[in-house]
Amino acid sequence: MISEYYLPLTAIGVLIAIVILPWIFLRIEKTLARVALTAVWMIMIIGITFLYLGFFSDHYMGPQMGFSTEGNPLNWLLIIVGILSAAPFAFTAFKDKLKRPIRSSLLIGVALFILIGPAIFNSVAFEIYTQGGGDWKCGDDPDFGCEVDIPTKSDDWSMAQDIGLLFCNLVPACIMIGIWGLARAAKSDMGDDVSDEKFSLEE
Repeated sequence: MISEYYLPLTAIGVLIAIVILPWIFLRIEKTLARVALTAVWMIMIIGITFLYLGFFSDHYMGPQMGFSTEGNPLNWLLIIVGILSAAPFAFTAFKDKLKRPIRSSLLIGVALFILIGPAIFNSVAFEIYTQGGGDWKCGDDPDFGCEVDIPTKSDDWSMAQDIGLLFCNLVPACIMIGIWGLARAAKSDMGDDVSDEKFSLEE
């Protein structure tokens, strides 16, 4: 289990960079540098997601899409990294310093959907299915043997997947809307403060 989900040092460095880069490019004034760092950030997110999904691993049955019948320990790692990477956007929005709030909110929404969406889907579906007593058995195809695991309760597994799909879309969407709401509220508060100051000067 440990060797199957072992992350190379390069991947660990990429995860750290995914958390740190937003703190940098959100404070850069030069548009070209900000766009370049944002592009690098998105490429890193796509790369680490492809690694999680198994596209960079040699599996007999092809990419595993991040799912394991024993639970993938990388699920929570990616979710935590994703939430930490959203923190700079929330903080900047709260301080009313988020440039182009709608575009920035959409950016973090898409980034989180790519980064934590599959991990949320797999972890939620796995937990709901196993907590309900679900298990897996070897496939019936003699050519593949136990390379393919099929659920013993197909209806329960289908329901668990539907709930996982809901949450993998809902969580990034809620974070995106929350950041946009923070930016809007901060702008409104700033406008009220300016109005109050102007009214005081007129008096």
